[in-house]
Amino acid sequence: MKTLIINGSPRKKGDTMYFINKIKESIECDVVSAYYRDFSPCIDCRKCKGGECIYNDDMTELLNNIDSYDNIIVATPLYYNQPTGVLMAMMSRTQMFFMSKKKLKPKKGYVIVVGGGDSVINSADAEKTVRIMLMGLNVKVEGYVRCLKTSEIKPENDIEANKEIKEIIKKIKN
Repeated sequence: MKTLIINGSPRKKGDTMYFINKIKESIECDVVSAYYRDFSPCIDCRKCKGGECIYNDDMTELLNNIDSYDNIIVATPLYYNQPTGVLMAMMSRTQMFFMSKKKLKPKKGYVIVVGGGDSVINSADAEKTVRIMLMGLNVKVEGYVRCLKTSEIKPENDIEANKEIKEIIKKIKN
């Protein structure tokens, strides 16, 4: 089973990376970090209706190989209760699959959202946004990790979030 983690965090040693590293300790996977890729966001030019994007950048290889994965995990900190802006720009490129109606093989998906500070109310909006993007990749979301209020509780001390990450690892391994 081949697993891809799409990382929406700019911080290489931040709270979101804590959960990514927990997965990497247990499962062989590829990690794509949105902040460290050279790509352009979708400009809605509609060329993708024919099944290809006008850009030839770091996203091109990922989009061309997305069907080789069995599991896709999207991990992001919350910015205004949404995925990070750079992750949103990266996700916009998957519109190619909506537009071209190219059928991808079914995959399992998981969403990890991490947030701190006073503005984190909940993660439902971010989860919905990521879930819509994953639907276009023929991904059925089977699990979530929600680690909120990280300004008060560090991820390693969030009992429920660590339980959820263990469940995801278990599901991927089986």
